[in-house]
Amino acid sequence: MTAPPPGRPSLLFLTPILPAETGNGLAMRAGVFLDALARDYDVTLLIIPLAGQASRITPFVTQRTQRIVTLDIQANLDPLWALCERLIDPEKRADALVAYPRPALCRYATTPSLLAARQALEGQSFQRIHVMRSYLAAYAAPFLRTDMGTRLPLSSIDMDDDECVPQRRIAELCSANNQTGDARFAAAEAIKYTRYEAEWLPRFQTIITCATPHAEKIAAQYPAWRSAVVPNTVNAPSTTSARLLPFGKHILFVGNLSYLPNVDGIRHFVAEILPRLRACLGKGVTLRIAGSAPTEEIAGLVTLSGIELIANPADMARHYRWADLAVIPLRAGGGTRIKLLEAFAHGVPVVSTHVGAEGIAVKDRQHLLLADTPEAFASACAAILDDASLARRLKKCARRLVEEHYSHAVGVNRIRAALAPESVESGNCGPHPADAPNE
Repeated sequence: MTAPPPGRPSLLFLTPILPAETGNGLAMRAGVFLDALARDYDVTLLIIPLAGQASRITPFVTQRTQRIVTLDIQANLDPLWALCERLIDPEKRADALVAYPRPALCRYATTPSLLAARQALEGQSFQRIHVMRSYLAAYAAPFLRTDMGTRLPLSSIDMDDDECVPQRRIAELCSANNQTGDARFAAAEAIKYTRYEAEWLPRFQTIITCATPHAEKIAAQYPAWRSAVVPNTVNAPSTTSARLLPFGKHILFVGNLSYLPNVDGIRHFVAEILPRLRACLGKGVTLRIAGSAPTEEIAGLVTLSGIELIANPADMARHYRWADLAVIPLRAGGGTRIKLLEAFAHGVPVVSTHVGAEGIAVKDRQHLLLADTPEAFASACAAILDDASLARRLKKCARRLVEEHYSHAVGVNRIRAALAPESVESGNCGPHPADAPNE
């Protein structure tokens, strides 16, 4: 590989999704990283589309990159995974997928895919490699190796989520719903991530998380490595927009509507919480569900009175202007909830479970109301919808929290501090990663 041109250091950014300013939470986190990295590096973006095919490349991305490559992985499925899927007997197929040795999202990280990544960037060299999400770690293998006598690039990985935790919670959720096959698969995924991350994380010198507890776990496992916390952040509007309607009984749920914890959460809200809330406040309580890729089950909820679905909304701001209350009734999942921060930023009060607010430095009754049982959750919703002064107080404190700790500027500054170009020059960034084995 040829030497990079003089000037700013070069960086290869591997992401499972096209970075964006708004919309999908993962895309938004990738967007904050791209914005930060582009301020100090010449960025080449390598998209490995495991979280959806890259749509139209936006000016936000082109203005921050030197080159964009989307890897075509569909033809490079692991033959072992394909063999498992072809088994006709459902029980044998389920057993085979549970026994598959790597996390399911690694099923395209095959030798042909890695060769294609290397060939797509032939002639380029990078002084830093940055990977988003642990399941993309294997795709960095061709770039973590170097020819004899050439310095290894510095490397960093954004864990974003402790992948084992949501998989264990999903397993518990499925088990409680008598979905034994899905429970077995998720439990196996948790074990696979533990094993996979133990193999790959030591190859990266800087490990970034989005929450302090995860960072502490990483620091205990890899004490010689550098770690940093970069919370999920949002682009808060300069001022909260005027409401579309007078203060009333309009409830908003936002999220990826094919993600199991979100599907379970809104199903639970409609079945167990909404009837209790309407018994307290009347049938005028309306629910708007807004998000991407709704399942058939979610789409079917619109047949119920007072429930509407906004699939793949282009502009979330107007839905926040409509809402009197945002709800996050999650019972599983991991990471931190960008949807909670968005509601805070747009001046919408929030009721959430403790799981739904996890990873964010909120205080009950100061920034939001926290409740875990259907009765308590309905009561908390009623308290806000029935008390405009309480809603105003929560909104004010929550907005201040975002501005001080979870704004886009905070995220950019933390990323730049963690991945400063000075470390490229000094090489002072922890142990060099071991050469990755051939896949």
